Amino acid sequence: MKIRIAALALAAVLVLASCGQSHAVNESEYVYPQLIAHAGGAIWGYRYTNSLEAINAAYAAGFRYIELDFELTSDGSIVLIHDWEAMAERMLFSEGVRTREEFLSSPTFMRLTLLDAAGLKKWMDSHDDCYIITDVKVSHNAAVLRKLKQELGKASERLIPQIYSTEQYDEVRALGFSDMILTVYKMDADGEKLSAFIRDHELWAVTIAFSRLTEDFISAVRSAGRDTAVYAHTVNTLSDFENWKPLGLTGIYTDYFVPTHWNS
Repeated sequence: MKIRIAALALAAVLVLASCGQSHAVNESEYVYPQLIAHAGGAIWGYRYTNSLEAINAAYAAGFRYIELDFELTSDGSIVLIHDWEAMAERMLFSEGVRTREEFLSSPTFMRLTLLDAAGLKKWMDSHDDCYIITDVKVSHNAAVLRKLKQELGKASERLIPQIYSTEQYDEVRALGFSDMILTVYKMDADGEKLSAFIRDHELWAVTIAFSRLTEDFISAVRSAGRDTAVYAHTVNTLSDFENWKPLGLTGIYTDYFVPTHWNS
């Protein structure tokens, strides 16, 4: 599912300008973005909304990789929201898990449009060059991904799941996902173990909280001998990226930077 650079030179230039740097993996060339929109990207200055307006704005600003948060409603439906506590308070004016119907019909902050899996499918079907990176907020990651894959249909081919432990790799890969991101914010970032795992397992990327990013971490990923991208989240200060890029950082998850106005 990694994007191959178009054969036409003009198309290649356009893709590289908007998405980032080019890597060679297994004799094929791929494009890794320097910027990934975090939680749909900010909309009107507000973060974490995962709203239709946010992803529309992110797409218009040049993002083709968008990270979104997935939760379950009280009746077992998949919806896009960061959490049922602080963000439910912000977006829906009170904390607490809703049913799918309650979630979609609730008055919302700034009249933003909330999405469930069906709404995301409709959006992805009409934006077929965009990839969605999943951040599943419940413990049973694979079960939610299985359900999401069924509900998205063909659009699920453009999902890049995040996994939160090395133990999740096999069960998520068994669902048919060839590209995955190992995010280490819930696990020990032991360099030697991480390098050994990457050496034996194909990953699209590894990501770590910016506060935990170290040169040793990047070196551990690189020493595995694969061309695995390294991301940090969430970064909204330009100097943070500029300082780490020469050390091997591929890109960042960001709320505010946008590809159409990015020159780093």
